[in-house]
Amino acid sequence: MRKYLIAAGILVLISFLMIPAVFAEKQYIYDDANIFTDNERTDLEQRAAEYSEENEIDILILTKDSSDERDIKPYLQDFYDEQAPGYDGEHGDTVILGLDFSGGPGDRDLYVAGFYEGEKYIDDSRGEQIVEQIIPDLSANDYYDAGLLYFDKVDQYMGVSPLVNPDGFLLQTWFHLLVAVIIGAAIVGSMIFNMGGRVTTNASTYLDANNSRVKSKSDRYLRKSVTKTKIQKNSGGGRGGGGGGMTRGGHSHSGARGKF
Repeated sequence: MRKYLIAAGILVLISFLMIPAVFAEKQYIYDDANIFTDNERTDLEQRAAEYSEENEIDILILTKDSSDERDIKPYLQDFYDEQAPGYDGEHGDTVILGLDFSGGPGDRDLYVAGFYEGEKYIDDSRGEQIVEQIIPDLSANDYYDAGLLYFDKVDQYMGVSPLVNPDGFLLQTWFHLLVAVIIGAAIVGSMIFNMGGRVTTNASTYLDANNSRVKSKSDRYLRKSVTKTKIQKNSGGGRGGGGGGMTRGGHSHSGARGKF
C-alpha cells in the first residue's frame, strides 16, 4: 500500500510540473524590430490577451527589421503557417498587424490580415479602414498608440455584422442623437399644431373658375451655354494595394496594406 501511495505522489508531482508547459501563456506581440519599450510591450501583451479572450480570436502584432528581406505579406503568411498556431497545434481565428521597418520613413510597409473568423469580420475593406486610421500614428512614430488603436478597431469590428459598414453613419452616435432630436421635434410640432383650430380654406376657396383663365403664355430662353469641368484624378495616399490570398500552408486570409 505504501508503494502505491509513493507512486501516486510522484505522478501528482509530475502533473504539477507539466501544467506550466501545457498552459503556457500565449504570446501576442512579436516585436523583432524592437520598436516598443519594455513597459509598452507588457501593456500591449495584456491588452491583446484581454481583447483576444473577449472576441475568441488571437489579435497579434508582428514587426520585422531589415535582417529579413521578405516583403511583409509573405513574411506574415509564413509566420502564420509556422508560429501562429495555438498550443493545440491547430491554426485558429487570427488577426495580425504586420509592420516592416526595413525602409525609411514614408517607405515602410504595413499589412493587416485576417484568418478564418478574422477573414470574415476583418475583410479586405475593413482591413483598409484599419490601415487608414493607424497610419497617422505610425507616421508620427507613435507605435504604441497605433497598437492601441488597432486593438480598439478590431474589437469594434468583431462586434458588427460583416454585412454592415462599422464606420458608416448609421452606427455613429451623432446620427442616433440627430434621429432622436428629429423625432422629438416632430412629436412636439404635431402637438402644437393640433392645439389650434383646423384651417379649412385653401388656394381654390376664393377662385372663380368660370371667370378666371390664362390670357397668354410664352417661353423665352434668357441664356444658353455649356460649361466643362475637369475631373481631378486621385493622386494617391498612404494606403496601398491590398487583397488577401493563400499562405504556402494553404490558409486563406483577407489583407490590406499601406505605407508609413
